[in-house]
Amino acid sequence: MKGLNNLIRLHKWKLDEKRRELTDMEQMRDSFMAQRADLLEEQQREQEIAANDPNINFAYSNYAAVAKERLENMQNSISEISQKIITLKDEVSFCYRELKKYEVALDVRDKRAHLAEQRAEQKQIDDLAIDLYRRGLTS
Repeated sequence: MKGLNNLIRLHKWKLDEKRRELTDMEQMRDSFMAQRADLLEEQQREQEIAANDPNINFAYSNYAAVAKERLENMQNSISEISQKIITLKDEVSFCYRELKKYEVALDVRDKRAHLAEQRAEQKQIDDLAIDLYRRGLTS
């Protein structure tokens, strides 16, 4: 019984670790997506400023090139993290199935032990009843 409980505890720990890792990756992806949105807004503001002020217009091309590179890097990071999230979701699912397998095995074992205990109790009650019946007939 102790071995199965230890396996369940181990698989719960593994599942919790995978869930934490998945949550961290999702938060990281959300952070990159927010940074990307901020950069797009900043880029839009810079375009408007450059369009309205001819003195700043010449510097916008440098800014646009750097912003484009940053956007590409962020998009690559988001794509990599998204792939990692897919992999982690599969791992979480696998860990959950493994945990459930051991929990079901423990439940089945507990039910069998309970049934065996009930049968033993019922046998004692039946034996006592038979013994009392025999005594009633012989007296």
